[in-house]
Amino acid sequence: MRKLRAWWQIFRTIGGGMSAGRQLDALFRYSVLMSLNQIGLYRFIEEPRSYGDILSEFKIVDGEYTREVFGTIVNDSKNVVLLDGEFYERNHEEPLPDYEELMMRTNSRIRPLMQVGETMSDNILGRLMDERVDVPEIFERDENKIVNMFHGVLGAGVYSKVRKAVFAYLPRKEFDWLHGRELLEVGCGSGRETAEIWNFFGGNIRITAIDPVPSMVQLASDNFGQFVAEIDPDHPPITNSNIPKFEEGNAIDLQFRDDSYDAAFFAMMLHWTSDPQKVLQELIRVVRPGGIILGSSSHKPYINPYVDLVIRSSRNSYGFCWKEEFINWFEEEGRRVDLVTPAGIFRVINTPDESLVQ
Repeated sequence: MRKLRAWWQIFRTIGGGMSAGRQLDALFRYSVLMSLNQIGLYRFIEEPRSYGDILSEFKIVDGEYTREVFGTIVNDSKNVVLLDGEFYERNHEEPLPDYEELMMRTNSRIRPLMQVGETMSDNILGRLMDERVDVPEIFERDENKIVNMFHGVLGAGVYSKVRKAVFAYLPRKEFDWLHGRELLEVGCGSGRETAEIWNFFGGNIRITAIDPVPSMVQLASDNFGQFVAEIDPDHPPITNSNIPKFEEGNAIDLQFRDDSYDAAFFAMMLHWTSDPQKVLQELIRVVRPGGIILGSSSHKPYINPYVDLVIRSSRNSYGFCWKEEFINWFEEEGRRVDLVTPAGIFRVINTPDESLVQ
């Protein structure tokens, strides 16, 4: 029954999951392909060119990320670039994607996510040219362009339903137990997520919300009351005792003491970090024994490689891990993870499982 509740929250937002997933994949594919179009790659390979020719012409640096970009493009079932031996050449039988046509075929509920790919397309080129920029700087440069974009996207129905699915998957006794407890929210973003969680518990929960991006923390702190009211105009009073604390924080090196919180939550943020395994270790450390770690984390093989390339355009982003990696990271710490749906809804009771402890 809990699995059905979680599935239902996601399905009712985007309809058929496979269809919506294909549309989202197409949006991110467009962002990667068109970022290369900006520098004139497809014109340059009207004649066959070697990998070295391309790197030299566009001052692209050889590396794992660069090789994955070119490998993804040539192995695409609709490959706009052909690889014949050592030479790359434009495939004229496959047109570049058309933006207007793409938008017409995309569900309006996931269309806001197109902004992620569009806004980060310049970062793809920067990463190919070995620009050393980390996640906070990417989010805050260009007058906070990406911060403002995420402010809107994080309020989209897809993200909201994933958050609801996480808490819908909790057994009723665990959800009731969380009332009045201390919750660490990792990656609060614009604060809409914080406001939703607060409303789930009628304000009867003490949240500490962290994010590595200073502008996000400020946005969340300044607008928490507004977000709560937008979600529920009849919300309980916000008081000094129940208003969340918003702080800058790094998920791979949390500033909190051991056993500081009853629970920890994150959603769709693990791929932005440089060391997701360390994040999970840190959450296990700061959550009290018997507490709950819960959230969502999409994994390979469900994630399209173009989505992963866009996320990894930040040099410090690990990107999406494999489902088996995620499970193994918890098991290496002696914790068993309960994982459902391709959206990666999960819960972990922070108690060592004797069968996993060496």
